[in-house]
Amino acid sequence: MTTTPKYLFERDEAEDERLRAQSGLLNAMTTELLDHIGLGPGWRVLDLGTGAGDVAYLAADRVGPTGSVSGIDRDPATAERAQADARRRGYANVEFRTGDAQTLEGIDGDFDAVVGRLIYMYVADPVEALRQAYARVRPGGLVCLQEADLTNTWAHPMTPLWQQAYDWLQETMRLAGVNPRMGYDLFATFRAAGLPDPEIGISWRLRGASELPEYTWADIVCGTLPLMEKFGVATREEVQPETLGERLKADLREHDGIMTIGPFPHAWTRKPF
Repeated sequence: MTTTPKYLFERDEAEDERLRAQSGLLNAMTTELLDHIGLGPGWRVLDLGTGAGDVAYLAADRVGPTGSVSGIDRDPATAERAQADARRRGYANVEFRTGDAQTLEGIDGDFDAVVGRLIYMYVADPVEALRQAYARVRPGGLVCLQEADLTNTWAHPMTPLWQQAYDWLQETMRLAGVNPRMGYDLFATFRAAGLPDPEIGISWRLRGASELPEYTWADIVCGTLPLMEKFGVATREEVQPETLGERLKADLREHDGIMTIGPFPHAWTRKPF
């Protein structure tokens, strides 16, 4: 029996805020991908593991008022908060509901596109999950996934502090059963699921010490702190989350270093007519 990987973060309002901050770094790359695959007016889109809804909103902006986006998340409270947020933002073409990206049980088919970002790293059986997603796409429709390689070097140089933060997260992901290199497994996953060979690509960004973003790898590390402590990987006293971000930034400024954002491999394919 396959064990479902554990989500690395708490499912609460603070996590919604972390996801929105993270989207400030990722949305440009996801936007490029959605535009590349031709997401357009009138499309009906399913967003897998929607979380705070950021990818759903990107899709909604492209499908317009004649289209619709359904975002699903397996945590009911998260889906409920996302729906309230959509109402506040005035997105009448977006709905959020409870749903499991692994099984898609209860999710009707005939979507023009199924999309997902950083989702399959958390599913127990990506091949079967992809089969289920593909089954819910109409002939001529698309499946498009964007995942990550979280094992890549986070910065240059990797100072002792950067290396320590990196090691904490790698061990936490290992114990949680998360696939930190799911992005590189996408091509094989599409083929194993019986889909047409996907078009694949990769996106990432680099930021120099003088232009480091507000949201950094420290926010990811600190977000996983409850799980780190549960697994015995690190304590709050060791991580010092209140200052970790500034300490990491100071290291890079001292060395005129750079921070990586990504890489984020993607894969997409079209269902034959």
